[in-house]
Amino acid sequence: MNSPLKNSDEPITPWHKEPWMFLVMGVPIAAILWGVVIVTLATNGKDSLVSDSYYKDGMAYTENREFRNKAKRLQLTATMTYNDGEIRTKIAGYLDENPSFLRIQIIHPTLETEDETVLLQQTEDGSYLGLADKNHLGKRKLWLQSPEQEWMIKDEGLIEDNKQLTLSQ
Repeated sequence: MNSPLKNSDEPITPWHKEPWMFLVMGVPIAAILWGVVIVTLATNGKDSLVSDSYYKDGMAYTENREFRNKAKRLQLTATMTYNDGEIRTKIAGYLDENPSFLRIQIIHPTLETEDETVLLQQTEDGSYLGLADKNHLGKRKLWLQSPEQEWMIKDEGLIEDNKQLTLSQ
């Protein structure tokens, strides 16, 4: 019996010289390479949005809720001005006396490395002043706290240079 290939006048080319073979083999090879890249990134990357201390975070949440409720009862508000790393804050509400210092946590929405805690010292005019090490322009979560009086204002806002930002519950 005669083979149909022997009757053809077209020359036979080896498989590695066929252009369709690269398409047939290229797609699976590209999928395997991308899979290796993704697995490498997944195993070597840091999960900065996932906390390792669940119990501690839960306890801090309960404490923060009590502090926030106290700030609500005292009807506390704060106005904050950010000027090239300098943070000036004034507080208002039903306080018997102003705290000697405040602590503000400036929290980036996604990058833990951009978070910073700044201590604010009371000045002669009754406002509070502190210096940030990092640039915090943009949308941030702000936690203003008086550790000695055990109250906290948690708010969110857009920090801009020389713009006043009002924090309230």
